[in-house]
Amino acid sequence: MKHKAKWMGLLFLTLTALLLVACGKVGGNDSDESNKESKSKDSVAIKHEGGTTHIDKKPQRVVSLEFSFVDALAALDIKPVGVADDGKKDRILKPIRDKIGDYKSVGARKQPNLEEISNQKPDLIIADSNRHKGIQQDLEKIAPTIMLPSFDSDYKDNIEAFKTISKAVGKEDKGKDRLKEHNELMDKYKKEITMDKSQPVLATVIAKSGLLAHPENTYVGDLLKELGFNNALNKTETDNLSKYLKGPYVQLNSEVLSDINPGRMFIMVDKGKNDPNLKKQEEEPVWQSLDAVKNDNVSVVDRNTWARARGIISSEEIAKQLVDISKNEQNDKQQK
Repeated sequence: MKHKAKWMGLLFLTLTALLLVACGKVGGNDSDESNKESKSKDSVAIKHEGGTTHIDKKPQRVVSLEFSFVDALAALDIKPVGVADDGKKDRILKPIRDKIGDYKSVGARKQPNLEEISNQKPDLIIADSNRHKGIQQDLEKIAPTIMLPSFDSDYKDNIEAFKTISKAVGKEDKGKDRLKEHNELMDKYKKEITMDKSQPVLATVIAKSGLLAHPENTYVGDLLKELGFNNALNKTETDNLSKYLKGPYVQLNSEVLSDINPGRMFIMVDKGKNDPNLKKQEEEPVWQSLDAVKNDNVSVVDRNTWARARGIISSEEIAKQLVDISKNEQNDKQQK
């Protein structure tokens, strides 16, 4: 009897232990489900060019690694804690600087400083899907990171990026309202740009390396197309110039420039009409033979605004400048 009672006691203890383990597992599953449910409530899933990232709703400390993303944040009334600004704050357009206030520089856009980014304790990093794809994993170790087009984006790509950023920072409704305002402004400016848009137009940066043109699949090229301009470097032209391509941009030599022979040019420089690279270009014989030069249809514009910013605020600034150029041309004609 004693032997039987001993075995009954062991069996009872074993069953009790099994029940406790089972209850523990059930409790654990409930906890896991609760955590998943909590995560879904407290975060938003953002699809981007680098995958899908879960971001806490309304992140408070955002780091931007491109100017177009700074533009988007400013349009949403968000002040980033860190910006890759190439160590030059004046590269950010003044209306955008005024909105975002103070921030910490986190290095160059081409090669941001990971340690400095980490020091800002961000809860969201917005990176360029072209320039920063090699450091995506490093960025993700610091904070949730979304990868969006900027450097090689066109105007429409940038609008889509703005929508993604609006969702990521918990301001989707404000983003929709701002885009509605943007579209209305751009329609207004489009009507007020009275210059001849049918002429083949060339938008190009002039730097030490020469002319780097922006065809219609670039930000400026696509924006000009949206405003009704006829781009001299359309898809057919750029397909024939594939050996000159640098990403979406086209390196022009004198021969190619002469063949294109634009009727109007927008020249993007860093130092205005007295930019030394522009002065050097103006001495070239081919330059003097261009229709745009002969007919005084060359406009010198700010490279930061036209080439580097690539955002909805900067595009509004470009459109306003085109309206002003139109008015000046009309005044000049009336005085002749």
